[in-house]
Amino acid sequence: MHVLKYDRQLFLAQHGLKVYALDISEYALKLAMQLARSEDTILEAAVYDLSNPWLPAGYFDVILNFHFLERAAIPVYRQALTPGGLIFFDTYIRLDDREDTPIYYLEPGELLSSFEGYEVIHYAEENLPQSESHGERGIVQLVARKPEQS
Repeated sequence: MHVLKYDRQLFLAQHGLKVYALDISEYALKLAMQLARSEDTILEAAVYDLSNPWLPAGYFDVILNFHFLERAAIPVYRQALTPGGLIFFDTYIRLDDREDTPIYYLEPGELLSSFEGYEVIHYAEENLPQSESHGERGIVQLVARKPEQS
């Protein structure tokens, strides 16, 4: 879960979930831990490189992946979720030929097919405005539940 803003993780921790914040940036994790302490919230954190992912099988009830793409992590997320567990995925998608580094963008339909067999609760592919200087950017969102029996 490579996210420089840890508000989602803090929200879940404040509502009783045990949260592990994983990031390649030790600095970002220190900021997240400071924020958690200031909010009197328990947040576990570890420096973690998702380019060579490993997570324990059937361990996590919820996995969040926001604004980050490492394709090798997708099958790891699938096996790391408990039966009935949820994946929240929000990342960039290549909706036109403007993106010049396709490794950082999913293709249309790629995320949906990566979670084939899961119950799709929410799915959207759309162009969203970023800023005046950056125009629009393609975003794909998925919320899906792992089957109880897999």
